Order: sequence, then structure tokens, then C-alpha cells
Amino acid sequence: MKIAIPSDDGIHVAPRFWRVSSFIVADVDAGCILATESRRNLPRLSKFPRMRPDPWRDRYRAVADVVADCRTVIAGSIGDTMRRALTRRGIEVVITSEEYVDRALALFALLLLRDESRIDPEDAEIAEVAESVGQPAATLEDEFDA
Repeated sequence: MKIAIPSDDGIHVAPRFWRVSSFIVADVDAGCILATESRRNLPRLSKFPRMRPDPWRDRYRAVADVVADCRTVIAGSIGDTMRRALTRRGIEVVITSEEYVDRALALFALLLLRDESRIDPEDAEIAEVAESVGQPAATLEDEFDA
């Protein structure tokens, strides 16, 4: 399975997805990173962008074309329009706060990378309170629900 991570320097996960200069594309299988490559983000745009009703939509499609053969994209953040462009192509989007590309790749290969866009803010709040009080989160969850 191929995954893509946006990176301007090849070391850090870029904060924005579509404005990045390149993508690190890795082939991951059974907990191993088989190969990595760097792809420049030079999407081809329409010759007449002003004639289109939404020229930015062409830009999003062009960026999605760069990673079209990937099954998953890992990013620090991504806008709704870009997410929809990727989802329409069957590409899963994983949001992470991991700072380094190699760490994000390793965690993903080991199935330990959490999609932070799917974390329920209430659950995170309960865990934070439990940690500060020194109690297991399960016991505090009942108190919050009462």
C-alpha cells in the first residue's frame, strides 16, 4: 500500500497539504517500509483558469493527481475541499500531530498512528482530567455522564 506525506524538506510533516513543494511517498506492507520516493508537487493547471468558474478547484484536482496512486495520505492539516477531492478518489486522509515524516511512517506501518481528526474532543477532555487527578479515565467518564 502506498501512502503520501506532504513535506517541504523531507524531514518534517508540512503544516498545509496542497501548498507543499513535495510529497514523500512510501510503500508500506506488513509493518515494513519497503521503499520511499519524493514527488515534486508541480501539478498541471488548466491553460485558461480564469474561464473556469472555480480555478482553485482545478488546483485541488491537480494536487490529488500527484498522489492518485496512494491509498492513504497523512497530513498535519487539510482543508475540506482538498479532503473531498482525495476522498472522491478513494484516498483515506489521516490527520496527525507527528512532526517528523519518518516517525509518522513508522507509526503508520505498525498500525499505531491515530487519525486525530476522529478523536472525540469529549474523550480527550476526560483523559486530560483523569491524568491530572490520577484516576483511570473510565471512572471519570461515569461522573461526566451523570
